[in-house]
Amino acid sequence: MYILEVDKLVKRYGGLAAVNGVSFKVKRGEILALIGPNGAGKTTCFNMIAGATPPTEGAVMFNGKDVTGRKPYDLNAHGMARTFQVVKPLANLTVFDNLMVACLSKSRNITEARGKARAVMLRTRLDALEHRQAGLLSIGNLKRLEVARALATEPELLLMDEPMGGLTPPEVDQAIELIRDINAQGVSIVLIEHIMKAVTAVSSSIVVLQNGEVICTGEPAAVMNDERVIKAYLGDGYVASR
Repeated sequence: MYILEVDKLVKRYGGLAAVNGVSFKVKRGEILALIGPNGAGKTTCFNMIAGATPPTEGAVMFNGKDVTGRKPYDLNAHGMARTFQVVKPLANLTVFDNLMVACLSKSRNITEARGKARAVMLRTRLDALEHRQAGLLSIGNLKRLEVARALATEPELLLMDEPMGGLTPPEVDQAIELIRDINAQGVSIVLIEHIMKAVTAVSSSIVVLQNGEVICTGEPAAVMNDERVIKAYLGDGYVASR
């Protein structure tokens, strides 16, 4: 039932606990949003889940197996992928070649990788930019390419770190549509995002972090009306604007 189970994760740097006892579960097929103020520990959680940083304490279960501390390439091989807040494509390669490189991780040969890359490119609506050098893309298209590269590794679970940061309102709407489409095709998603319009539009559940700890979890409507969340993160202005 659960594709991801995070159990009492802790990450300490000296005497500082960047993450302190975070637990949550993600149902298969769900979109769960992880929100909170800057410095709350969201990306640190992602780094521990995705194997970039070993936890000080706690456990990560993926598809029912303990994967705590496993390397990112190992997790990716078994169906977990992530995007990064700061995108770093292969800047001198074209959009298509970026995707083909990513597809090679799950392909038997170059021909198969090319076919998969073209399919991902069409799926993410990057086909008009096929021959564009990645380093020359706008931020909106770079973010889309970042998602496409993760999808090229054929994940069951996709961790998305602020995929809409820096986007224009129309680009946010396009990103929401893309996330819904990815999820509709069977990919479970954990999303870090500050744009509340997007969070409430796509997520079925929300976990709120503050100072490295979970302060609230639940369905979007309940979380957005929780006094602890309003005080710690949303602010009275969010409530007044609804």
